[in-house]
Amino acid sequence: MTISPHKIASDPRLFASTFLKILDKKKALVPFQWNRTQIDFNAHRTGRDLILKARQLGMSSYIQGEMFRRTVTSTRSTITLAHDDTTTGLLRRMADRYYENCRFNDIQPERKYANAGLTTYPELNSEAIIAKAGSQDVGRGATLTDFHGSEVAFWPDAEKILAGAMQGGNPDIVLESTPNGAQGTFYEYCMDGRGIWHLWFYPWWWDASYQIESDIPLQFTEEETNLIAKHKLIEPQIRWRREKQKELGRLFIQEYPEDPVTCFLTSGNSYFGDMTGAFTAPANAVWQEGHKYSAGLDFGQANDFTAISVKDVTTNVEVELSRWNKLPWAEIRKQVKLVYNKWKLNNLLAERNSIGEVNIEQMQNDGMTIQPFETTNQSKAEIMSDFNESIHAGGYKLLDDPVGRHEMNTFVATQTSNGLWRLAAEGEGHDDTVIARALANQSMPSQIFI
Repeated sequence: MTISPHKIASDPRLFASTFLKILDKKKALVPFQWNRTQIDFNAHRTGRDLILKARQLGMSSYIQGEMFRRTVTSTRSTITLAHDDTTTGLLRRMADRYYENCRFNDIQPERKYANAGLTTYPELNSEAIIAKAGSQDVGRGATLTDFHGSEVAFWPDAEKILAGAMQGGNPDIVLESTPNGAQGTFYEYCMDGRGIWHLWFYPWWWDASYQIESDIPLQFTEEETNLIAKHKLIEPQIRWRREKQKELGRLFIQEYPEDPVTCFLTSGNSYFGDMTGAFTAPANAVWQEGHKYSAGLDFGQANDFTAISVKDVTTNVEVELSRWNKLPWAEIRKQVKLVYNKWKLNNLLAERNSIGEVNIEQMQNDGMTIQPFETTNQSKAEIMSDFNESIHAGGYKLLDDPVGRHEMNTFVATQTSNGLWRLAAEGEGHDDTVIARALANQSMPSQIFI
C-alpha cells in the first residue's frame, strides 16, 4: 500500500527515513534511520528540554531534521544557534543536505532566500535561521516557533541569549550540549532544572558502535563490575571504555559521560586527590546488631541542601547519604529523625552555625541525642584532614552517590588574600554532603543497642 506524502509528513520518524539523507560515520550518504537516542527523545520531548549527552549520538541531526520537517510542512519560524563558526557551518550544510535530497511530494519545497544565515519557504511563510550564538541582532524581534541551542555549555552570555529567545513567542526549545565544567548557565539548568526544564541524559553506551571485540578476556576492576551490573554493559563496551580512557585521561567523563553530575569537570585540584576506589560501599545496607554507627548532619540554607551521612564504624563503610532542599524545617527535622531511628543512633554530630542551633534545640527537645559542632576555619580544617586520612590511609569506603561524588571532586583548598586557606566547594558549587560525611567520620560511634 502506498502511503501519501502528506501522511508521511505528519509522522516525524517516517518523514526522516523517507525524505531525509545524512552522512553516516563513514561519510556515506544514507537514508536517515533514527537510532536509539533519537527515538527515545522524540517520544518524550516536552518543549522545554535539556539534553546532556555523550559525543556523536546524533542529536543535532535529529533536531535539525525535525525542524526541517516542520518548516517545509507548516508555517514555522525556527532558529538554531551554535557555539562556534565551525559548528554553525556544519549545521548549515546539514540543513542544505536535507533540502537537496528531499523530494517531498516529488518536488523540492520552493525556497526564496537560501544564504549563509537565512532560508525562507514563501508558500508556507516559513523561515529558518542558523547562526553563531551571540551574533548581533540574530533573531531579535522574531516570533519564534522552534529554538535549537547547540553545545550551549560553550556559549558566551548563554543566560542573556536564552532570555531573549524566550521572549520571541513561545518556542519549542531544545538545548543540547556535552559538559563544559561545573559552571555556567547550562550547568545550572541541568543541576536544578529551573522549574520549566526537563533534563534528558544520554550516556555513551547508548551508541551501539562503542565496542571493541577481542578474543582476549578482561579482568574487570571493581568499578567496572559495578558499571556492568548497573547498566547491563558487556565486555566489548568495557574494552572500548578502557581505550578511550587511555586516549582522553580525565577528560573521558566529560566527552563520554556516565552520569549527569560527575561529567561536569572542575579544575582537577580536589582537596581529596585521587578518589579511585573510594566510592565502593555497598548500596542498600541495613542496620546490623552488634555494629557501631556514627552520623553527621549539615544544615543548608536558601539553595543549599541539608545532608546527613551515616557511617558503619564496625565495617568502615558509609551506609546512608541523604539530602533535602526547599522543605519546611519541620519536615526536614522529621526526615532526619527517620534516619536517626532507622540506624538506631544515640548520637549525631551536627553543625550548629546559623540555622543549625535552632534546629538542634528542636530535635533535642524531640528526644534525639545531638552533639553540636561549631564550624570555624580551624575546626573545619581538622575534620577535613581526619576525613581525608580516613579515606586514603584508613580505607573508609563511601557510597557511590553521583551528587556526593561530584561534591567530593569539587571540594578544594584555596588561599585567600590574607594568606588563610579556605576549604569549600569550587566556585559557586555545593559541599553539603562533604561536610556531613566529615562530621560522620568525626562523630563518636553510637553504642550497641541491647
